[in-house]
Amino acid sequence: MFVNIFGFTLAALLLLTSLGMIIMQGKWQQIEAAGYRSGEGLSWWMIVLAIGLVVLYAASFIQFIGAEKTTAGWILILLVPIGWALKAVLVVFNPQGRAALSNISGDANWIKVGIARMPLALVLGILAYLA
Repeated sequence: MFVNIFGFTLAALLLLTSLGMIIMQGKWQQIEAAGYRSGEGLSWWMIVLAIGLVVLYAASFIQFIGAEKTTAGWILILLVPIGWALKAVLVVFNPQGRAALSNISGDANWIKVGIARMPLALVLGILAYLA
């Protein structure tokens, strides 16, 4: 159950933020800049969100250990942390990465980013359903 909730939560967050980028366009940059604070570290709400996701992941991992394994479950439990680690190295803990993300500008660029993320939201939703 937690593995499904974890996957659906990630898919929903990805979908909502992608839609936010598409709808708000260049205004989305203010949210990104506030979250990553352009090289100053993470904002309090990004830290709370990250902690919440890690707690949900931990509950999912613990449940996954004793549950019947599915390929979708393995992907969610193993590949998502690898993706998080990669994002952490490239963006979250890298001042240059945070600055690059915070410096995306222009309505068209935010629409492109939002659209590019949509397939991943769909894949996560399918994986959550199959887990």
